[in-house]
Amino acid sequence: MPETAAKSVTVIASFHLRPEAVDDVLPVVAACIRESRKESTNRLYTCRQDSQDPLHFVFIEQWESLAAQQEHERKPHFLALKEAFSTGVAGPLDVTFLNDTDRLP
Repeated sequence: MPETAAKSVTVIASFHLRPEAVDDVLPVVAACIRESRKESTNRLYTCRQDSQDPLHFVFIEQWESLAAQQEHERKPHFLALKEAFSTGVAGPLDVTFLNDTDRLP
């Protein structure tokens, strides 16, 4: 896990749902999106479905800081998502943390 910093952080999280879990997990994903967007430190929070693989989804999040993202992970809506993923996701999540850099436009 990257060090806590004051710079904004973007999170990309990719996962595949188990076919039998779609109807149970997607409402939890939708609730997490709605509640996460209300967090004052959130700049972007969305989830997209792969057009070639309907069981593949990608979260795209942007937070004011890594500390803000870490605080998000303690919220009830995130914990509910984590619980739903514990049985609904096929395989591990692929999570990437991206930091802003002054070296790119």
